[in-house]
Amino acid sequence: MISGWLSKAATPLIKIGIVFAVAALLALGAAYFAYRAADKLGEIIVDRVKAAVTERDTYWKGQIAEANVKVALAEAAQANTAMRLNNELAAAREDARQAQEDLEKANAALPDGDRNGLDIGRVRLLNRR
Repeated sequence: MISGWLSKAATPLIKIGIVFAVAALLALGAAYFAYRAADKLGEIIVDRVKAAVTERDTYWKGQIAEANVKVALAEAAQANTAMRLNNELAAAREDARQAQEDLEKANAALPDGDRNGLDIGRVRLLNRR
């Protein structure tokens, strides 16, 4: 009789225990799936952030490359201008040197080259400069 009574009293407790065990397993499973979902969401966010950083870096690398090309073109233009001006200056110096030589030759060709002072022929030479 006691065993029958105990079995009658224990049956609802066993049922409640089984319900709680099943509920605990379901809650544990739900927590596991929630953890996995959050982990997956974190991976997606990290991938999106990496993609955004890569895209931004690519954009700025392109901007830097474009600016470098502009600077290189400007430097080349300045170098060309400097070479052209240098050539023009060298030509002007050569023209001045040649003009000086011509003036000295014309002066030496004048009569009375050993005289001091200016005469009319030498003044005309100076005026032609």
